[in-house]
Amino acid sequence: MNGTSGHVPVMLDEALEHLRLRPGAVILDGTAGGGGHAAGILGRISPGGRLILLDRDREALERLMARFGRRGDVRYFHANFRHFDQALAEADEEPIDGALLDLGVSSLQLADAERGFSFDQPGPLDMRFDRSEGPSAEEVVNRWNADRLAQIFHDYGDQPFSRRIARAIVETRRRRPIRRTDELAEIVRAALPPAFRRRQRLHPATRVFQALRIAVNDELGSLETFLDKIFDYLKPGGRVVVIAFHSGEDRIVKIRFHEAARKGRVRLPLAKPLTPTPEEVRTNPRSRSARMRVAERLQAAG
Repeated sequence: MNGTSGHVPVMLDEALEHLRLRPGAVILDGTAGGGGHAAGILGRISPGGRLILLDRDREALERLMARFGRRGDVRYFHANFRHFDQALAEADEEPIDGALLDLGVSSLQLADAERGFSFDQPGPLDMRFDRSEGPSAEEVVNRWNADRLAQIFHDYGDQPFSRRIARAIVETRRRRPIRRTDELAEIVRAALPPAFRRRQRLHPATRVFQALRIAVNDELGSLETFLDKIFDYLKPGGRVVVIAFHSGEDRIVKIRFHEAARKGRVRLPLAKPLTPTPEEVRTNPRSRSARMRVAERLQAAG
């Protein structure tokens, strides 16, 4: 395992390579999580480099602080990566040499039943990265109407039976509130046609849980806001590396990177997204859906 026990950073070598790290560089890790990428970055930017670490999850940030300690080359911020500009201003570190986003949920979050991210772990329906703000998955499941639920299951989960599942949720909550991950997983399973369930490689609730997590945390909105601003904060030659796990995320990154390239702001070093090696997928199956894209700010940008 790399870094914190149970956490394996996805596409670590590729991320470090494409950030083109060097001693003295200033790097933003907007989704620091378990710190696997951060540890690799620190090893490449020392001596003289600075690493700005952001995470929405206060518990993850506390683990990072325990791991790396109080030191001059690391700054910690409890913040959504969409607000990275505020963190850079407070750290007095702009422009920067590179930025990394790893948009996946960490193994540590999935393993904590109290966080409610996984149908494998019976627990409360929460799913918030930052438990101090926003509606939880329980509130979404019990308050949103069937049309709105079906829309997010379709758009964020590519769930072909989105309306059927949404109706089953609404029918169930008329009788009792839905409060637990295992309750929701069983409602989803029972709503799907048996023949469809038998054909599926994934757990029947996988797509619904993914869609709820994305909606609860406004993940796509945060990504769009980040990409709207990040190139203004990069030095010429600075790079943005984004690792996405969901087709909607990857589509946003692709569109924004190509728009910036057409405007002459960036160049795209990769003709197509990088994917994990077969060896990485074997050792870390959660990496299988990862897609990495890279953009480099041009001298004439801005």
